[in-house]
Amino acid sequence: MRRILITGGTGFVGSHLIRLLKSSGAKLTVVSSSNPELREPGVHYFNVDIRNADDVRMVVREAGPNQIYHLAGVSMVADSWTNPRQTFDINVIGSYNVFEAAMSISSPPRILNVSTSQVYAPSDSALTETSPLDPGNPYAATKGMVELLMVQYRKFGSGGIITARAFNHTGPGQLPSFALPSFAKQLVEMEVGLISPTLKVGNINVKRDFTDVRDVVVAYCRLVERGKLGEIYNVCSGRGVSLADIVRELQKNCSTSVRIEVDKSRLRSSEPSQVIGDYAKLRTATGWNPQITLERTLKDLLDYWRTKIKQDRRGRSDVETVGKIESIGES
Repeated sequence: MRRILITGGTGFVGSHLIRLLKSSGAKLTVVSSSNPELREPGVHYFNVDIRNADDVRMVVREAGPNQIYHLAGVSMVADSWTNPRQTFDINVIGSYNVFEAAMSISSPPRILNVSTSQVYAPSDSALTETSPLDPGNPYAATKGMVELLMVQYRKFGSGGIITARAFNHTGPGQLPSFALPSFAKQLVEMEVGLISPTLKVGNINVKRDFTDVRDVVVAYCRLVERGKLGEIYNVCSGRGVSLADIVRELQKNCSTSVRIEVDKSRLRSSEPSQVIGDYAKLRTATGWNPQITLERTLKDLLDYWRTKIKQDRRGRSDVETVGKIESIGES
């Protein structure tokens, strides 16, 4: 049985990865800095701050993994600007602790380090793994630093690190602090009358390369199994689409007409006009190709928020009813 450790496994990508790996019968250990709201049966959870080297070492030794998926870290650009020191401590020092603990056990595992396309310099062409780097924010800078940590493990006889440079990805369960789930959530709230029919957006004229998270976790698994140690691979769709086109596609699947309004708080300074990747290296190494169309992803995003908002409204209604009953009883 494969023994797999996932850091940051209670987040958006981690939850999808757990479900995929569980279906393969692997023994899973999940490390997270917070307790999950829902726990997958048969999965071992540890509440650990990866900045604590001793705790990380203890969990790695107990899990004895053959494979590690390193997802933990600060992932919001805005948060990295607000607290760059914390971003450095978690993303760089925390990653070092994970790598060092893993490579110190008797049979070092294969490790997938998840990086970001934001390490690249802006380009009008599709980005390959050899494209110039120029991180434009503290989050991207720390991810670039973590990539360089691979150098000290290249001469190990077994085990090692493979890096996935992930481009934009989305899907059911992603927080509305990201663009596409924000659009979907607002549109569903308009459908049920919770907010006025005004969709608040940032700059929707930029082009981005979006992949469904359910395809992304398959790519991660393929890289752990077949990727070459010490190498870097883009994980993307190879297709650029403007956020304006995405908004139009979402609107096609909604039952209400909306007005679009630019919210200045959602605008970013020095935002690249396009970020599009080339995943030929990944395809050659693993045979991976994205399977889920963007159109299906957007429909699934809307359905996710329809279900969630309906559940949330039902929950509030139940609480209000209980409160009224208790008040009547007290009187």
